Amino acid sequence: MYKEASMNGVGSDSKDDVLWNQIKAGEMAGLEGLYTKYVRELFRLGMSIRGDQSLAKDCIQEVFLKIWQYRDSVKATDNAKLYLFKCLSNRIHKEISKEKKRYSYLHPELEDALQTEPEEAGTSSLAFPKHRKNLVEALDSLPSRQQEVIHLLYYENHCYEDISIIMGINVQSVYTLAWKALANLKKRLLLISLLLLAVLA
Repeated sequence: MYKEASMNGVGSDSKDDVLWNQIKAGEMAGLEGLYTKYVRELFRLGMSIRGDQSLAKDCIQEVFLKIWQYRDSVKATDNAKLYLFKCLSNRIHKEISKEKKRYSYLHPELEDALQTEPEEAGTSSLAFPKHRKNLVEALDSLPSRQQEVIHLLYYENHCYEDISIIMGINVQSVYTLAWKALANLKKRLLLISLLLLAVLA
């Protein structure tokens, strides 16, 4: 499950540097460039924290408006993408007290990580394609921060180091949060499996 930190995840994107400098210089083209480049990824992140399209779009707009409004005082960044992700995450968490996420698909790596061993369930391993709805419901039942780490790790393919920056926690806390999220999902799915066996018995 561990993902190595890539050079792109840690280093600076030269094109982003140009766009950021344009913003600092008061050129709207820089803001438009960053928005066009990252709006889809930001929207996916927003939807992962809470499945509300209007909220995600509003918060994204607010992030860019604030950057433009405070362009003279905004600090330089060596990674514009991570900066935007962190700003959006912070913004959404300020707007809502409890987030929900309704995943429209399930990442294969997440399904692999959640596979229950046969001896653990007392039967054959869970057939996830048949229990896709249950897994989506289990994801929705997670606390918002656990939903967010699952999304960033499996759906956005961020490494643990990047996630620590986006979520504002240390790397060890990211590992712990991801482990708890997977453990909670496994418990929920195992319970569902056992209940189904009891009904069919």
